[in-house]
Amino acid sequence: MSQPLVSIITPSYNQGVWLEETILSVLNQTYPNIEYIIIDGGSSDNSKEIIEKYSDKLAYWQCKKDGGQANALNIGYQKAKGDIIAYLNADDLLDPKAVETIIHAYEVNQEFSIYYGKCKTIDSDGNLIEEGNGTQVYFSELASHGMLPYMYQPACFFNRAYLNRDTFVDESLNYAFDYELILFLASSKTILFLNRDVASYRVHTQSKSYLYKIDAYKEKLKIQEKYDTKNFFKVKWNRLKLAIAEKTGKISNGKAAL
Repeated sequence: MSQPLVSIITPSYNQGVWLEETILSVLNQTYPNIEYIIIDGGSSDNSKEIIEKYSDKLAYWQCKKDGGQANALNIGYQKAKGDIIAYLNADDLLDPKAVETIIHAYEVNQEFSIYYGKCKTIDSDGNLIEEGNGTQVYFSELASHGMLPYMYQPACFFNRAYLNRDTFVDESLNYAFDYELILFLASSKTILFLNRDVASYRVHTQSKSYLYKIDAYKEKLKIQEKYDTKNFFKVKWNRLKLAIAEKTGKISNGKAAL
């Protein structure tokens, strides 16, 4: 049986403290047919030196100014040739058998637009905060409630056959482009949950989701209004929660909201 090509893209900017561990989590996968692409936005830390250390194992890499994380992902996507596309931020990790797990499911049935598994939560030092989370979810739930705790971006692999648009992610978004991508794919095809640990999501005080929670929440509501067009009262309720968040600086049930 042929081994489908998997493209993994890492957008990177000044996260050298975690970058090497992220790179090794991809290079040490048990599945062999992976092309790994790193798009660094011109980091001023030691990121370039780390990338150069593994350059002979990369399909493509660059270290120069770009238009931000979403733009970096689209640059990587244009270089990618895989049947399955994933992206792994420079502070997150893949489990050693992550790609093998996903490809086994893909080879059985290629009709799903997203294949995803459980995602652990770790701290800045890599210590486990929470065991893997995730469950089977459908478009209506995602559009109404958001991604968490149903699915986590690092544990998602996307079927290129259904990415029928020019860009991988929407560059008009700064925070919730992963949510928009997932809704775009889930709106047309069923997505598949695999009850296996696939990735680890790192929580730390320098992450965008930590620093810009309310801005990220605004983008989430904008996306929900685009895709969840029938749920008028849900939109009204979310706008009320946003108004409270902007006034108090806090988001109610923040984990679920983002």
